[in-house]
Amino acid sequence: MLAPERMRKVTVIGPRTVMDRAVKELYRLRAVHITDHVNGSEYLDIGSPFERAGRLSAILVSVRAVSAALGISGETDLSNGFRAVGVKNLAELERAVKKLNGNVVEATDSLKDAESGIKGLEIKEAQLACVKKLGLEPADFSPCGSLAAFMGNVRDAALLRKALLAVTDRFEFFSSEDKGGFLVAVFVDAARKVETAELLSSHGFVDVPSGELAGISGTADGALEGIARAKERLHKQAEAAGKTLSRLALKWNDFILLSEQLIASELEKAEAPLKFGVGSGSFMIGGWVPAGNLGSLEENLMKVTGEKIYVETGIPGHGDSVPVKLANPKSARPFEFFMRMYALPMYDEIDPTIFTLVTFPLFFGFILGDVGYGLVTFFLLLWLKGRFPASAGLVNVVIPASVASIIFGFAFGEIFGFEHAFGIEFPRLIERAEEVTQMMIVSVIIGLLHVNLGFLLGFVNEARHRGIFRAFAAKLSWVFLQLCIALGVLSAMGNVNLPVYVPVLLGALFSGLIVWTEGFRGVIEIPGLLSNLLSYTRLAAVGLSSVILAVVVNDLAAGMARSGAVGAVAGVATLFIGHTINLALGLLGGFLHSLRLHYVEFFTKFFEGGAVPFRPFGSKAKGEA
Repeated sequence: MLAPERMRKVTVIGPRTVMDRAVKELYRLRAVHITDHVNGSEYLDIGSPFERAGRLSAILVSVRAVSAALGISGETDLSNGFRAVGVKNLAELERAVKKLNGNVVEATDSLKDAESGIKGLEIKEAQLACVKKLGLEPADFSPCGSLAAFMGNVRDAALLRKALLAVTDRFEFFSSEDKGGFLVAVFVDAARKVETAELLSSHGFVDVPSGELAGISGTADGALEGIARAKERLHKQAEAAGKTLSRLALKWNDFILLSEQLIASELEKAEAPLKFGVGSGSFMIGGWVPAGNLGSLEENLMKVTGEKIYVETGIPGHGDSVPVKLANPKSARPFEFFMRMYALPMYDEIDPTIFTLVTFPLFFGFILGDVGYGLVTFFLLLWLKGRFPASAGLVNVVIPASVASIIFGFAFGEIFGFEHAFGIEFPRLIERAEEVTQMMIVSVIIGLLHVNLGFLLGFVNEARHRGIFRAFAAKLSWVFLQLCIALGVLSAMGNVNLPVYVPVLLGALFSGLIVWTEGFRGVIEIPGLLSNLLSYTRLAAVGLSSVILAVVVNDLAAGMARSGAVGAVAGVATLFIGHTINLALGLLGGFLHSLRLHYVEFFTKFFEGGAVPFRPFGSKAKGEA
């Protein structure tokens, strides 16, 4: 419970003739975290994938392409390999995927062609609409060596025409009001093309390309009617292609999901030798297995390989990078969320998950501490958990914290910031809005207990690695230094019959031990200990701010309610909006500040972390293949 699950180093050696069988059994068992083989032996090199890997990879690419094209997503269980997919073997699956991919590509290409055609027609339609508005015809924009044509929008057509006259009188000018400006067409002598283009630009001319008009015969109205008919045909084509893709997605949804899972698992097996050491006639697999699974692992491997393999086991050695599998009781497992978010404990470290099970809800509840807010949070989280399963990791740690909020709410006598209702005052242990000093003192006491628990856990960790004396000097010295400071203060105040110099000298001794073990860092951290302890006053301060805001909202709403029916409605709205905002702030503050006290003030006293998570071979897939 206080340490990760015990691991054993395992090495599997056998002839290459049984390597495929061994891989399939390891995949089925999902008990071995395989480590990469490192070249360095003249007999064993890094292995190559099985021959089927290339074929499997190609099928997987096709399956994922189909999945993306059809918009298929989700999860389903792969219970019995190829039979779950609905095919007998890999060859049949390959044919089915190839046929489905062809149908999808055909429908997708048809949809893309239709959409591209519609887009092109819309551009041509917009150009023809401009031509029609100007009273011109498409043929007027046919290429002509002696004329240059421009069509576009300007702010002031009259001003542009006047400017053109100043340059040349060899032009034709057409204009029409359009969207706060003017649509114009200018035809000039080709010799004046560059000069005219510069003039148009200086007048803010925005070009409407007319290249799509080339080759259009007949009138603008006739061309627009032809475009409308063509667009209708293309829309029908796009609609038909879309329906085909929808039917394919509905029909083949489970097939694609199961196929992707199956092929991914088969590919993982096929590429497994890339982690092995392989020689001309033998192979070697290295890894880690939970101690409790060691016996069944060896028994099953012997059985499937006809006792042609050799399994060697050993305990972790100094310097080994042991993968970590957390081993906590069911009640504490949700709080592994914090460890995975921060860092997994090293194999030989204490796992602090069980402590966060107690302290995180305690801190969160102390901050939020309101029966009403706690109840709303509790039921809201239950709803979120059912509606959004992906949020379960976060929700499962905040639900116990919301229960703690309800308990502290009764201790503080607060329900949505109210301390009384209908003339009845709620019973309480402490009135935190009035007894601020006491709340601060309680917060610091909680901090003292929490921080010193961290030092005690650090002592245990250090004793394992460096011996009792070094652990005492590095961790317990902090505890005794605090005792010396407390005795020194009490002695100076006359509350303890002890010369002041005794705790001062002992404090200097323990400070020296800290500096000896931690160096310059220890010099900095000694005065930092006070800031660590004072940091816990946020438990009272953040909670107090929430109380004050709740009271302000309640008073404001009560004042509105006394002003009549309209005021009563406004008061109810104020209560709802105000308490919603306050609850959101309380949840955010309670979560973040509680988390900070663990990560910064608590974990730093004993926790190093950084372990590799235990990922057994075969754990990627949900079902067996």
